Amino acid sequence: MTPEIRQSIVHARSSDYLATMRTVLFAFAVIGGVLHLGSGEYSAPLMVLTLTVTAYGILGGGTALDDLHNLKSDMTDETKATAYGTGVMARDILRLKLISSVLLGLTGLATVMAILI
Repeated sequence: MTPEIRQSIVHARSSDYLATMRTVLFAFAVIGGVLHLGSGEYSAPLMVLTLTVTAYGILGGGTALDDLHNLKSDMTDETKATAYGTGVMARDILRLKLISSVLLGLTGLATVMAILI
């Protein structure tokens, strides 16, 4: 794989992660608005939407971050020796995936609890 193709894939997967997180946060904001402005009673569709948004964020975001981690591991030695390569190698993408998944899971759990209570 040439460095140009690799870098285009990195850019695309980074954009995919950003779009996934933006969509999930917007959906959680809408769900929060519905909960705040709604009648306050249990809503099965809202529960399913919350679970779907949470799963989409965890799985979709996790897949994009896995791909970025694999691409980071696939860098050539010449690229790793550059300032860019050193910076990329210093980033812990798996830790970002863990933090992202935990925060999305907690947000989903808080939303489910708000629906049930």
